[in-house]
Amino acid sequence: MSHIKNRLFICSLLVTSSLMAEDVSLLDESLENLLNTEIQTKAQIGTRSNAKDYLESNAPVDVITLRQIQSSGVTQLTDLLKYYIAGFSTERSSISDGMDHIVNYSLRGMKADQILVLVNGKRYHPSALVSTSSGSSFVDLNSIPLIAINRIEVLRDGAAAQYGSDAIAGVINIILKSNDANMLSVSTGIRKEGDGQNTQANGFVSIPLEYDGFFNIALMAKKENATNRAGLDRRIATPAVTTHFGLPDAKNLALVLNSEMVSQENTIFYSNLIFNYKESEASTFYRTPDSSRAIYPNGFLPMLKDTILDYSLTLGAKGRFEEGTTWDISNVYGYNSSDFSLRDSMNYDLNASSPTSFDNGTLAILQNTTNLNLKKVINAIVLSGGLEYRHEEYTIDSGDSASYYGTGSQGFPGYEPSNEVRASRDSYALYLDTLYNVTTDFSTDLALRYENFSDFGDTANYKIAVKYNLTPKLLLRATTSTGFRAPSISQSSYSYTSSAVSGGTLSKKGIFQPSHPASKAMGASDLKPEKSTHYSLGMVFQPNKQSSLMVDSFLVKVKDRILLSEKQNTTTAISSQYGISTIQYFKNIADIENYGIDIKYNQKYTFQNQSQLDSTLWFNYSQSKVLNPEALSATLIQDLEDRLPKEYIKLLNVYHVSDVTIGVNFNYYGSYKMSVGDIPTTFNPELTTDLDMKYAYTKDLSVSLGGFNIFDAMPNKWVNSSLYRGYDGIMPYPNSGPIGFSGAYYYISMEYKF
Repeated sequence: MSHIKNRLFICSLLVTSSLMAEDVSLLDESLENLLNTEIQTKAQIGTRSNAKDYLESNAPVDVITLRQIQSSGVTQLTDLLKYYIAGFSTERSSISDGMDHIVNYSLRGMKADQILVLVNGKRYHPSALVSTSSGSSFVDLNSIPLIAINRIEVLRDGAAAQYGSDAIAGVINIILKSNDANMLSVSTGIRKEGDGQNTQANGFVSIPLEYDGFFNIALMAKKENATNRAGLDRRIATPAVTTHFGLPDAKNLALVLNSEMVSQENTIFYSNLIFNYKESEASTFYRTPDSSRAIYPNGFLPMLKDTILDYSLTLGAKGRFEEGTTWDISNVYGYNSSDFSLRDSMNYDLNASSPTSFDNGTLAILQNTTNLNLKKVINAIVLSGGLEYRHEEYTIDSGDSASYYGTGSQGFPGYEPSNEVRASRDSYALYLDTLYNVTTDFSTDLALRYENFSDFGDTANYKIAVKYNLTPKLLLRATTSTGFRAPSISQSSYSYTSSAVSGGTLSKKGIFQPSHPASKAMGASDLKPEKSTHYSLGMVFQPNKQSSLMVDSFLVKVKDRILLSEKQNTTTAISSQYGISTIQYFKNIADIENYGIDIKYNQKYTFQNQSQLDSTLWFNYSQSKVLNPEALSATLIQDLEDRLPKEYIKLLNVYHVSDVTIGVNFNYYGSYKMSVGDIPTTFNPELTTDLDMKYAYTKDLSVSLGGFNIFDAMPNKWVNSSLYRGYDGIMPYPNSGPIGFSGAYYYISMEYKF
């Protein structure tokens, strides 16, 4: 670890020295450079005062602008965040049931359910899916289409005292477009292997209303074909590729309506609707030939489909009282459901009478949040406070009887009537946020939040942030905070069981609620919130308008992390009483420390021909360490500490000249480790290159060519030999990793503004 710290210190010292060596006086800047100097991007996240230059924030904040979104070439939100944010990693799973159809992600080594997602500053609802590998339920970021987004603000700091549960690792605030140019765009692309064809069409229309109001309509339609990187199936006499291991087939339709209406009294009424409908289909494992079967004696490949419905409706109003206090009241209703179905499958216990298609059940979650916020400026103090009420409901509906009868439908047994649940909870919060500008160079921010949940009780948290402008060009900042993540209602309520025959006896196995009597008998207890402490220390150095250097270190300690317990064989007494042979349940099981550093250097170059080069070099180091290893297995410890890369390096370059814009990115991901059983595999560091070339035929029409991972980097294969997960098996590559397993993607797109 010491050599890493030394390298970080030397790297930051060299960069800082080179910047200080430059002539930083604005008097020496040319008129052309001054005219081309951009106004710094404002950010709302991390403070309840007015939006400010993100480089002057008292905590590390990043902003992805509309210009960056439009020049990236990406088509979904998780890819955009991965494109621009070092330490933001995504995982695409395959043959993992429901997780095939949603993109998992992490920030600085911390999981998706520890990241709070806001839209226009309002809490966004999570997906109904529960990951049975990470044990988390999180927001489906890709339910929000890029065509509707104006910018994205990322707070890399704990903020539960400001925004509530889940804001342990940080906050992602998605700002929808207000007034913007009408636009149509189409894009299509393909993988190097000739599969994974992707076609997408987008449209955006903004209608101006009286008194600077607007009504926006954004549409997105997308079709993505499957990829397949499966190895040979050696379970059959003549090995062949029998299974789909790769991205699923997916169809996606999204609509976003966003509006602000201003009254003559300057009260602003705002609303937005985000609607997303998705059909995604992926394979399970191939069932080998069996002549005793009445159906599919020559083998079959069950295909699992997830029909996802996701929508959010926000209604609100804001204004100012005569004495200067501003107010904002809103209600956000969010809903997500996953409806599972199988085709090309069968139920062995029904044999000849088995159907070949099944309805396997539905998961759904509802979240309704009502919020009132008040803000008052009193001399050098900005005082904010508010109330929040949130209601949540979680449901599981069982599948058709054939899907769960006996051992159930092959590939994905349906949810049983015993899994059905109608759970709900409420929470109430009171918060206060005070910003005090002690001097023009020194300010402090104190946030306090009290919250009470109907299912586990109350919690109180604080955050203190300070910043000091040591010189006009050098800012120092530090934060300390406590935080929490409430156990999600899905973790408390989820169960998924199936039947198995052992010794001629039919018994249950699977995931049971922590409150189930069998879970209690095996050591389960009611879930309690994860609690965190967060420390950060950083600096921002801006020698001139074209350069900036940010260095931010962080330490996060999380106690009582909720994970899915490992499979346990029940005792004879429990097996006899409840008919359960194998059991898992959600549990507060791990204490984890996460620490690291971000070093980010931005540089703008303006050349004599008025061309411009924008470059960003960003290094992130994140390390997770289990603090109670005696309570966890070696495999689980490895998954928590080594599953994600520890080092991320991004070199982002965008060159603008005349009507041409060229973007070239280099992305480095450090090594990571996964296991199959007790056999670990270390996956080597990976380097990928992205390219986007855009030509503006006119000021309204442009065409782009490009690709991601253009040199087709692939992870190394498993070290073990296995029929399923092995270098010579069906799944030769890791089921998830920072660069995926589908290889290079090349695209062409066209954009027209009107």
